[in-house]
Amino acid sequence: MNRSAWIVSPRYDLTFFVGSLAVPILLWAAFQIGVLTGVSVFVIFQLAFNMPHNIQTWTMSVLDEDDRNRNKVRYISAFVIIALVFGLPMALSPDGVFPWVRDALIYWGYYHLVRQHYGFQRLYERRSAMAGERIAPLESKFYARFLEVVSYAPLLLRFRDANLMTIHAAGKNVWVHHPVLPTLVWQSIAVVYALMIAAAVIHHIVAFAKGRRQLIPRALLLLAVALAFGLAAIVVSDLIVAIAIVTSFHNLQYLGLVLFHNRNRARIESAENAKPTNPAIALIRNGKVLTYAAISFVYGIVLLVPNAIFAPSPLGELPITIAVAMHYYVDSRIWRFQDYPKLGRFLGIA
Repeated sequence: MNRSAWIVSPRYDLTFFVGSLAVPILLWAAFQIGVLTGVSVFVIFQLAFNMPHNIQTWTMSVLDEDDRNRNKVRYISAFVIIALVFGLPMALSPDGVFPWVRDALIYWGYYHLVRQHYGFQRLYERRSAMAGERIAPLESKFYARFLEVVSYAPLLLRFRDANLMTIHAAGKNVWVHHPVLPTLVWQSIAVVYALMIAAAVIHHIVAFAKGRRQLIPRALLLLAVALAFGLAAIVVSDLIVAIAIVTSFHNLQYLGLVLFHNRNRARIESAENAKPTNPAIALIRNGKVLTYAAISFVYGIVLLVPNAIFAPSPLGELPITIAVAMHYYVDSRIWRFQDYPKLGRFLGIA
């Protein structure tokens, strides 16, 4: 059993859960120097990171025979509801109702990013306890609030200017609904944001001085999250690039965690001679990881093609919109340890 505070190992964690910040920074740098346009940054992020990350959710749910049999009605119901919620406004009110439900999906996605990082925080705290350094409940709650502030405050700071919440792409300007905050409000948010970061820095310095070394993995994760959201929401003015930066960071972390989970599952089930009930796990068991990755890439192309064919009609966005919304819904369930009893075993923390 892994007795260190790293989820997988220092090299793996620093690559996927912390170093993943390097990729969105490179995308931003390429945009800044004019190598990539905002649209090309968005397409690269969708095909290389977002859609592969999207399909990883299916490897743990609808592609798994046991999970599919247990939740079939739930998944079908969710699919129908999501198709109607987005499909009807696209067809009947593309310029009236649809922009509102589209923006609701954007904000749901942002919440989804924050919840993932809270999940990582809790994983690191479980690891720390396994390594002999239990985290006090009050400290855990403080860092949950820290994650919320460093994630939501930068977004709220963009609310000070309507242009900062407008997507400029393909000659169109798409405004994301939000309240424009008065100066006193957004400046107050900036003060709270700065104070929370200062408090976290002081706490880590004091804890490290007291000899606590198991907090380093969690501290590095929190630093990466703060930098990613700060860069995307404060430094980057172009909204479509900001979305690509913060989401690709999230995507790479997710890809790393699910790959670790699926490899562990493949290894354990192979050792136990368990009957394959999941095609993705079967590919990993047979050493076909490149095929596994290629399918994820093709999946993204299939979902994006209708958007290109039917543009400028919003109905071309329906396939990818349904897939993304379903991902948010299913992903909110599959990481619940009480609902998925084998999750802890495949993550190595049972």
